[in-house]
Amino acid sequence: MKKLLLLLTLSLTLFAQNPVSFSALGDVIYDDVEKFESLKSLPAMREYQDEIEHYILAAEKTKKMGFAVDAKDPDIKGKAYLKALRELSLRHDAIIVQSRKRFSEAIDDEDSETINKMIDYGVIDPYDYETELIAYYGEFGEDQNLSTLTPMYEKYLKSLKKDENVTYLTDEQREAIENEERIKRIRARIKAKEEALQKSVNDEQESEKKKVLNEQKKELGL
Repeated sequence: MKKLLLLLTLSLTLFAQNPVSFSALGDVIYDDVEKFESLKSLPAMREYQDEIEHYILAAEKTKKMGFAVDAKDPDIKGKAYLKALRELSLRHDAIIVQSRKRFSEAIDDEDSETINKMIDYGVIDPYDYETELIAYYGEFGEDQNLSTLTPMYEKYLKSLKKDENVTYLTDEQREAIENEERIKRIRARIKAKEEALQKSVNDEQESEKKKVLNEQKKELGL
């Protein structure tokens, strides 16, 4: 009778979205499974596909443990469930860190697909990168599909209109300012790439000089 009651209680708890036990920790882990399921198919996250897949499988297994704990199953200890949650939490946070790193790289690489999808999946909050994304939209909004950034950029433009320094600018003046800023950003990016290339050349030359010098020392027996 007790076993039947336990099975009935367990079956009822399965209708709940997440286990109640340790929900403050578990909800984040379980609620992000759907996001990660989408994330693993993103080309930018290809090298982390296995890691994400293992996380999803572990989360599903741990979730069953949680429902069993809720149902007072004597075979599943709350302590063991909590330990499993803590381990999953570390893996969850590692995936988030990797996603944020890839997102920053996508901004630098002008990868609009990754930017759009990470925001659309809910993995990235665009307002965490508001300054960078507003600048990015201003530069590439006309050439790339940046639909996920449109609401934020429109909000930004409205805030400009409320600014006393911008209120009296005509549309032509505002466009001229935006174009000037866009040109500055393009020049800055070109300059940064040129400096990086020059540094690479200098490093290579210095390496060759040291190599020749070492060979000369060997020949002279120094």
